[in-house]
Amino acid sequence: MNYHFLLLALGLGILGYTHAAPPPAPEGYMWVKNAKLTDEFNGTSLDSTKWLDRHPWWKGRAPAKFVPAAVSLNNGKLQIRNHMLSEPDGEYTIGCGAVVSKEPVAFYGYYEVSMKASKSVLSSTFWFSNRSKKVNGASVSHELDVVETVGGAKAPPAWAASWRRTMNSNTHYSHRSNGKKDSPTTPKSVEVDPPVADAYHTYAAWWVDANTVRFYLNDKYVYTLNPSTKYSDKPFDRPMQMNLVTETYDWQPPPPPVI
Repeated sequence: MNYHFLLLALGLGILGYTHAAPPPAPEGYMWVKNAKLTDEFNGTSLDSTKWLDRHPWWKGRAPAKFVPAAVSLNNGKLQIRNHMLSEPDGEYTIGCGAVVSKEPVAFYGYYEVSMKASKSVLSSTFWFSNRSKKVNGASVSHELDVVETVGGAKAPPAWAASWRRTMNSNTHYSHRSNGKKDSPTTPKSVEVDPPVADAYHTYAAWWVDANTVRFYLNDKYVYTLNPSTKYSDKPFDRPMQMNLVTETYDWQPPPPPVI
């Protein structure tokens, strides 16, 4: 999976970087680059002042785990290469990759990635999340999925193969109280042509405010998601970390371990 991307934060100032065509900023504002969350990956190694080459609190969904060796830079692109582990690590047999922002500083603003998905049955994703925080006695966390897709998705289930050519977005508001967890979601998707593993596409989200996220595919608006207000009138009210990840899904059989 290959990435390069630009992330913009909303603020007063001058547009100091031109790469794509973000939507018009609200009247009185201009888009300005957020240097902590912007990278063209032109170096020989990941910029450790901005990114982690692993996920800081998640090992990965078995049978795949995140390993730094899966992450590399090549000719101005971030690459995540999935591979079978040379030796199983308990229930983990596959090495996947995660590149995560060092700081949870992504907040209201416009975020985009130019991405070609992996051709495997493992996911290719661009998303945001934060750690649980106590709110009125409950543990609360947020997740904003700009794109989840599987370049080599296969049926069954019958709908799975469609993930080869769809941008799947979602919001999750995770609420845990008295031993019970509830995670209201608001999914939407749109067709991608050519398929996600055959070409680079630009996937973007404008996190407008605590209740509104607008999504874009190849610089065109496609839909809006409104996070659930079941537990909060302003659900997405905290900054998040940014994630670029490959992983396994429980509805898509992973590659078998090497015997």
